[in-house]
This record gives sequence, structure tokens and C-alpha cells, in this order.
Amino acid sequence: MRTPLAWKNLTNNPRRLMLAVAGVGFAAILMFTQNGFRNALLDSPIVLVQRMQCDLVAISPARYMLPDDQQFNRQHLRRAKADPDVLAAEPLLIERWTARVRVSGNPARPIRVLSVPESEFVRRSQQSVPTRQLESAPKTRVPRSKRVPWMSLDGLDADALRALTRPHAGLVDRKTRQEYGFALDEPGELTSQWVELSGKRIELVGTVTLGTDFANEGTLIIRESAFADYFPYRGNRQPLEVVDLGMIRLRPGADHEEVAARLTRLAPEQWEVLTRDALKKREQSFWQSQTPVGKIFFIGTVMGFAVGIIICYQILFTSLQDAMPEFATLKAMGYPNRFFVTLVVRQSTYLSLLGFVPAVAVTLVLFRVLEGYSGLPMLLTVERALTVLGLTTLMCLISGLLALRKLLNADPASLF
Repeated sequence: MRTPLAWKNLTNNPRRLMLAVAGVGFAAILMFTQNGFRNALLDSPIVLVQRMQCDLVAISPARYMLPDDQQFNRQHLRRAKADPDVLAAEPLLIERWTARVRVSGNPARPIRVLSVPESEFVRRSQQSVPTRQLESAPKTRVPRSKRVPWMSLDGLDADALRALTRPHAGLVDRKTRQEYGFALDEPGELTSQWVELSGKRIELVGTVTLGTDFANEGTLIIRESAFADYFPYRGNRQPLEVVDLGMIRLRPGADHEEVAARLTRLAPEQWEVLTRDALKKREQSFWQSQTPVGKIFFIGTVMGFAVGIIICYQILFTSLQDAMPEFATLKAMGYPNRFFVTLVVRQSTYLSLLGFVPAVAVTLVLFRVLEGYSGLPMLLTVERALTVLGLTTLMCLISGLLALRKLLNADPASLF
């Protein structure tokens, strides 16, 4: 039976092994964290698009990123409804630049404000009609688009929509930064807080879950018609006639890309219609390649990789140095260099796996804390974990091969 020399050489000193695992784990956590922030940069801007329950999204061509404030005319959405493949189309109004919220006892801060389409309230009111009236009403088929909410948000349910019908009512995102002063952990106190939006009173009637990003630290949700009250100067005093994003639903079986191109041709210089996947890819590409933040986090990952190589090199070099007489004996007996390369590759692989496992556990806890503190989506998927595992293994392999150079180049007699 062959002796597992690589494993025994790694585990013969438990104290050294624990220090080695801690060093590799620390380097892996550094890479996990930098990758986590970089992925949060790419994930957070598209959360809003992911929450939309639609097939296509209309956007102004001048809106180079979602947080920008370029809009298009609502008339284009009305024209889009005439397309035979379009089931429904609704606007999503977003206000950032003029929206400022002030909680009593706190300074005013900019905040993102989203609208809930008026069709949601019409649908809910139709559902609340008494049974006798429904039985006497003409039998009409309710389209699928009328039964599915336009925004899929935790907390935006029938009770929340009913509460939004009250004058000056709004919902606040649970992940809004604490600096705003919202009593997010105490619903009773939240509803009694004095809150002003753009200088006018707003009553918070509940919370939803959406999340922040690198451009928005908090979110309020109000009824679409309320935009005219809080932001009367939008669109040259036509606040409801300018649209930030258009949500379009298609009939089953329609070709999404073909319909998107056809709708874009209705007003090619004034709006652009994209599939949700195309819009998400465009947004992620912008944040990754056109902003310095994405490059900074990439550099941080590279630095973590370099630190890991230094740590692993010291660990593996010490391990090989202590066993140098034994290796010299094997080399004098005729063992070729590829034997020692294979030995170090195995030892490096074992070390990377031993350090990676606890690093994953620590990262999961760390991501949960960071997400709760920042509101950013710190997600650890299997694909992202495997990427860091590959980097960790490569880091240990490079370190091991660098530490092996002395043994490969030396004469056996000089090693004793």
C-alpha cells in the first residue's frame, strides 16, 4: 500500500497545520469579501428590474444607467398597447433628484421614490365588489395581466395596496439605511413618525423589501397619482406624462426580441424597448466597465490573491524546509523531479481545501452581517464559491511550486 506522503507531511504537526489553514482561510475570506462587494455592485442595480412582473422594459435612450433621470413620453406606452402581441403596458415612475425625505429629529436626505401603477388599485377594487354585483355584471374574461401584480415585493400585498389608497400614504423599504431615522424595527412607532417628502407630510403605512444599491440608500413607494402631489414639476408640470421605465407584458408565445424591436421603431429616438435580460446585462456591463468602483473591487481581489500567495509560500516553504533531509534521501535514491512536483501539488491542493471550508462558513456569516448593515445583496452562489475555490487552489499551487525550486535545482548531497 502506498504511503500518502503529501497528506502525512501536511498533518504531522497539528499546530502548524492549524496555522496554515488559518492563513489560507484568511486569504480566501479576503477574496470572498472583495468578490462579494463586486458582485453586490453588479447585482444591486438590477434588483428593481428583477422585481418587475413583465416581459419587456421600455427606457429612454439617454438613460445610460437606471439611476439616471431621463424619461420618455407616456404616449408611447399608449401606442404600444395597440400592438397585437402586447397584453398590457404600465408606467413605473421613479424620482431621485428632487425627492428628499425628512424624519422628525433627522436632517433631510435624498431618497428614491417609486410608483405603484393605478391599475393595481382598480384590480383590487374590482376584487372587493360584493358577490351579488359580480353575479349581475356581464361575464367578461379577466386578462392574465390584470391578475398578476406588476411588482413582486415582499410586503406589497392587498393590505398594503389598500393602505396606499389613503391620502398621503407611503411604504418604506425595510433595507433603507438607518441614517434616515425610520423606526423600521418597530412598526407601531414607524406609522406614528412625522415624515415629510419634498416638504409635504407623508404617512408611512407599512414596509416592503427591495434593497439599496450604490446610487440609492433608501426607497419609498407611493401611489402613481400621488406623484402629481409630491413632484408637480416633473415633465414641465406634467408629472404623470413622463415615464422612467415602461413595463410591458406580451401574449404567450410572442417573440420577445422581435416585439421589442418592433415597439422601439414606434419612436426610435425617444424610447428603447428591451427584454429584461438585455436590460440587466446592459446595466451590469455599465457598472463593471464604466465606473471606477468595479475596477477597485477587482484590484482588491487581485491583492487578496497576492497576499494569499505570500502566506502560502511561507507555510509550504517552512514545511518543505523541515523535511529537506528526507527529500534529499528520496532524490538520492533516484526519485525524479516529477515525483516531488506531484507531491507538492497534492499538498497544496489539500491545504487549499482545508482552508476553503472554514472560509465559506465565515463568509456566509460575514455576508449576512454586511447585507443587514448596508442593505446590499451579498449573495454567495455555488458558481461564485467555486470561482474562489479555483483561485484559492491556484494560489496554493503557485506558492508550492515557488517553494519547491530549491529542492528541484539542488544536488542531493548539498541538501544534507
